[in-house]
Amino acid sequence: MRDIEGFDETIEMLLPHWDQIQEHFDHVNQTFISLSSREHDTIGRVLRAHLVVEHFLNLFLENHFGHEEIAEMRLSFHAKSLMLPKTGSSASFVRSGIIELNTIRNKFAHRLDYEIKPKDLTAMIDVLRYARSAEAFEGPLDVIEGFMPVAAAWLAVPPKHLQTVFDDAFAKIRLQTPKIIEEMKEKMRSR
Repeated sequence: MRDIEGFDETIEMLLPHWDQIQEHFDHVNQTFISLSSREHDTIGRVLRAHLVVEHFLNLFLENHFGHEEIAEMRLSFHAKSLMLPKTGSSASFVRSGIIELNTIRNKFAHRLDYEIKPKDLTAMIDVLRYARSAEAFEGPLDVIEGFMPVAAAWLAVPPKHLQTVFDDAFAKIRLQTPKIIEEMKEKMRSR
């Protein structure tokens, strides 16, 4: 007995349609070649930023909730980012940018040929306006890579003797979008 029974009969049924099968295969193969040969620097840079931020996100959540196994809980990045406080914490300053970074990473997970648009970066630009106001960010990847260390810094857990100082200092933080940020967004859109 052969390992694969019915193979000869299958080939006989396919042979009359072989030209169409080959044409379809060629089309699928061209799509595969296009996607697999796409410049991977963009995807790699987005993924690196996502992974670095997730490392600090896990540390923050472990400290915030007093649970040392956040990473082992297998929560999605999105679920963890929604667990960040909206107010009263240094992490609340970068929360919306972290959610935005995850959205961008997910777009690449579903479409390898995705192009980052300026509207994808509004929350990160808002954060950078305050945290790195002296720097100019040329393109979307520069914004993402500029946001990454800011997110890590604001998620970093201070030593216990400074925790109260940070809590008090950030108790009244509320994020708003000043006019200058709108101008920066318009400048990015026009590029």
